[in-house]
Amino acid sequence: MPNGSKNSTSATGHSDSGQPQMAATPGNPDFGKAINPDAELYLTLLENSDVGIVTIDQDKTIRFWNSWMEKASGHMTAHVLGKTMNDVFGDAMPSRLHSAIRDCLSLGMPAMISPSLNKSVLPLRPLPQFAEKFPQMQQSIRIQPVRISDGNLLCSITVRDVTLAVQRDQLLRRQAAELAELVTKTRRSEDRTRAILQNTIDAILVASEDGILEPLNARAQELCGPQGDPEIKNIIQFLLPDSGNNPPPKPPSDRLLTDLGTGVIEILACPANGHNIPLEVAISHFTAYGRYHYIITLRDISQRKRHELEIQNTMQELENSNAELEQFAYAASHDLQEPLRMVSSYTQLLARRYREKLDDTADEFIHYAVDGTQRMQRMIDDLLTLSRVGRHGKPFQPVALTGLFDAIEANLKRADSAPAGNIMRAPDLPVVVGDPSQLLQLFQNLVSNGLKYSDPAHAEVRISAREFESFWRISVSDNGIGIDPQYHASIFEIFKRLHGYGEYAGTGIGLALCKKIVERHGGNIHVESAPHEGSTFHVDLPKEHSVL
Repeated sequence: MPNGSKNSTSATGHSDSGQPQMAATPGNPDFGKAINPDAELYLTLLENSDVGIVTIDQDKTIRFWNSWMEKASGHMTAHVLGKTMNDVFGDAMPSRLHSAIRDCLSLGMPAMISPSLNKSVLPLRPLPQFAEKFPQMQQSIRIQPVRISDGNLLCSITVRDVTLAVQRDQLLRRQAAELAELVTKTRRSEDRTRAILQNTIDAILVASEDGILEPLNARAQELCGPQGDPEIKNIIQFLLPDSGNNPPPKPPSDRLLTDLGTGVIEILACPANGHNIPLEVAISHFTAYGRYHYIITLRDISQRKRHELEIQNTMQELENSNAELEQFAYAASHDLQEPLRMVSSYTQLLARRYREKLDDTADEFIHYAVDGTQRMQRMIDDLLTLSRVGRHGKPFQPVALTGLFDAIEANLKRADSAPAGNIMRAPDLPVVVGDPSQLLQLFQNLVSNGLKYSDPAHAEVRISAREFESFWRISVSDNGIGIDPQYHASIFEIFKRLHGYGEYAGTGIGLALCKKIVERHGGNIHVESAPHEGSTFHVDLPKEHSVL
């Protein structure tokens, strides 16, 4: 603070002669020359206060402006003394502050301006730590009338930096809003959880580690309440892991539908209404507040049991129907053999005895009759073989495909159907599991078809194998006439032929027989082919069989 003697200037800035003089302020060089030490102490404290202090006289000019205001506003004391607040701040001067200064000087009325009441405050710079969030200082301004010794009324303005308080208030408001939103969400979640529990079809109970059961929803009350099964709680407690208490007695065996060793078991509830209800019991656990709890879910599986019984009955009916159909096919095929052999024998006898003794038309008719009976006999034989796949199959065993194809080649050579070199095999054919006689029939049909539908002079059939994780894929490829993709599925249907009897021999049952054999082995068969590009039949045989 500058020091020095003071002349006879009064606190209002006028001399005894009535002429205006420079105010006795810290910005005045003569400030402090004639004041006593106590007054100098007071001025020093005001000058170094941690709030802004401004004094306005009756002319609305600034008489005091401390260093806090200098730093906050950027206006030095020497530049503002004798000016009005409007001169210093211009249009940024808050209208409310202007009115408060006027009322204070004219009426002696104090006022308080806070950010919550009026955000338009003095354009003061905030501290650096608040500059990023607040463009200007948040202030609490107090306007207080002060009457000095000569009777004049001054206006004292105290500006306090409340930016930190505003920031905390905003943070608290935001936290309060978030807390209110969290409470609302929690209540909604609780309501939703309660509604779900009450409206679920399952009965849900909770048991503490001491074994006390508490129903959580209406369905649990129905099953375990006064009108429910009187023994259901004992059964549930028996199923709970031993918590150190004496376990209840084991429930009667007729109340349990499955073994206790499974994770989810079935019990039979017997409520007071007399309608027994099969229930599925699932038990899980959780820890809350340092205690162990169990969640017990009881699901009514009456409908599922009815469906299972219906499916079981349907399956039994299908098995009976299939057995009857197989028996009928076998009987029909077997019983047709004798009259068909008689017709075939007599038509062949007619052909031998009356050949060239009748006209050409009669010979042609006899030929058609003989050919028809022979084809009918082959079809009946194939039907008989097809009907025996499921009924007369042999137990599965390991089958070495190398030896299997050796037997196939020998059979075809004896029938003069496979010239040497027409069948080529990969050297590492695997060992598969299946019925040896049926696998022989399966692959012999595929090899025979490959030779039959190829040019005899250049026919080639290749056998290869590829291993997958759970199955072997055996592929039989030929260089024959190929198959149009639109027929890839239908060729496995019974009696399905793509060519007339005059073009290629056969009954149309061979591939249907192959499919049935593969299905009995739990596998799959499909073809890749295009016209004039040959065909490849893929047979997928599982490595393991659950039922052999």
